[in-house]
Amino acid sequence: MTTVRAWSRPVGHTADEPQGRAVHEYGLDSGRMRVAVWDYGATLVEVSVADGGSRTNLVVRLPDLKAYEQRAGRAYVGSTMGRYARIVGRGRAPVADRVHQLALNEGSHHIHGGPRGFDAQVWDGDAVGGPDAGRITLSLRSPDGDQGYPGRLHCTATFELHTDDRLVVRYAATTDRPTLCGLTLHAFWNLSGGGTADGHTLEVDADAVLETDAHFLPTGRLLPVSRCGLDPREPRTLGSTALDHCLVLRPDGGTAAVLRDPAGGRALRLETNQPGLAVYSGDHLPRPRAGLCLQPTAWPDAPNHPAFPSAVLLPGRTYTHVTTYAFGLPRPAD
Repeated sequence: MTTVRAWSRPVGHTADEPQGRAVHEYGLDSGRMRVAVWDYGATLVEVSVADGGSRTNLVVRLPDLKAYEQRAGRAYVGSTMGRYARIVGRGRAPVADRVHQLALNEGSHHIHGGPRGFDAQVWDGDAVGGPDAGRITLSLRSPDGDQGYPGRLHCTATFELHTDDRLVVRYAATTDRPTLCGLTLHAFWNLSGGGTADGHTLEVDADAVLETDAHFLPTGRLLPVSRCGLDPREPRTLGSTALDHCLVLRPDGGTAAVLRDPAGGRALRLETNQPGLAVYSGDHLPRPRAGLCLQPTAWPDAPNHPAFPSAVLLPGRTYTHVTTYAFGLPRPAD
């Protein structure tokens, strides 16, 4: 039986308050894989694999806490985004027969939870190891009116590392008033651990893509997935194709996407209970195209499109988001 070891360590203090808040890293290590999450933004900073005498990190990260705190032009690298991790046109959020005005942070629109969304908050954290699996649990309380959202929201983010090379990410939330809720992990994956992900292949179990305008606001129309520039119904090499789309996942569950690095032999298989998968090729990252973002998500601007899957959370209900990242890793030679 393999035991997953847990640890925590301080990584600095935030700069946006007079005294600053302490920020910690929580980690899990199975020997073969290691996962690390910061409580600032519930941010995934490491998913590394043993690679000879060193380790290779398969997720893109920023160099330090200061870089994660940067507001202007931030790319949400590895962060948990909420309350609602998509665009809301003009910040208008109809919820329970009332239109709420959300904070604007993308021109005249609201995106990824607002200027001080969940990615910019320090969560409460803990890490526990154990036989066959370990768990990092982070929690956050968002007050009524936070970024314009109605109701008090209590949410948790759980990162579970299993010894069969699976990372399971779970989000859960409850509210005391009807509100919007759609959390997600904005991780960028590079299975080679360096350079760009252009040589990777991608396959997604989707037949449709949401049509959007120049501001990435949905028009309400669903288009054939071949219209996104790279038809991912069969494995396709990313190449230099610029991708920034929300694909409509088939509702039958199972594998939603497979990302492979043919050169190194590593693979990532993603399963989720979310209705959409945002795919972004990272063209505007600090290192352009350093990784591919596969973001299980609610559909963008859902509150303003009654035909879209609802992103409204009601009192007495629990919002649940579960995504499994299963890694196929070459075995070391005997």
